[in-house]
Amino acid sequence: MRNIFISVCILAAGAIFTGCTKNKSGPNTNASVTFVNGCAGVSGMYGKVNGNNVGSSNIAFFGTSGYQTVTAGAENISFYLTGSAAGTLLSTGTPTLVAGNKYSIFIGGIITAPSFTTITDDLAAPASGNAKIRFVNLSSDNLNGRFSVGVQTLDSNITYTHCSPFYEVAAGNYTLKGGGNDISTVATIPSVVLGAGKIYTLMLTGSQSGTATSALTLTVLSNN
Repeated sequence: MRNIFISVCILAAGAIFTGCTKNKSGPNTNASVTFVNGCAGVSGMYGKVNGNNVGSSNIAFFGTSGYQTVTAGAENISFYLTGSAAGTLLSTGTPTLVAGNKYSIFIGGIITAPSFTTITDDLAAPASGNAKIRFVNLSSDNLNGRFSVGVQTLDSNITYTHCSPFYEVAAGNYTLKGGGNDISTVATIPSVVLGAGKIYTLMLTGSQSGTATSALTLTVLSNN
């Protein structure tokens, strides 16, 4: 009887040890990045991290790669053109990425003078019934950017390559505006539905002197 009791104890201890071993996990060493093409004149590009292709092989203008998992730390991130100039280096940077964080990496400006901007993404859910939205100024016109949702101006003096924090607004249908202080430098998107629980980035690209997709343009991107 004593031997049976000892055997049961050993089996139970083994089960507990095995269960603890299975649940144990190491520290998170990864971050997440989404690459955003906001560079006027760049119809397609792709990203590399430390020389390795990451995400989409052709990110269209106004497009994103969606969040990609990369190793945290100081990472060399480079963007290259696709199409007829495939493989031509567009822009490069070495942001320090913190494990567990999410980032948007924007290429802005114009194809002959691209910018490289890394922004940490706060994807905490908004309050019930609300949406979150921020503004990033990638226009090469060097405007002191401001943006509004409906009749409410949410932020101003957002300079080239910079981004506002996220702001919460009640979910609903809005006219979105972004640009400079002069009405001629303001781009507009009428009738945009901002959904409850959703998180958005309002991106200003192009220039007043540009035409077609290179004109001063607002684009709404979804972060979740």
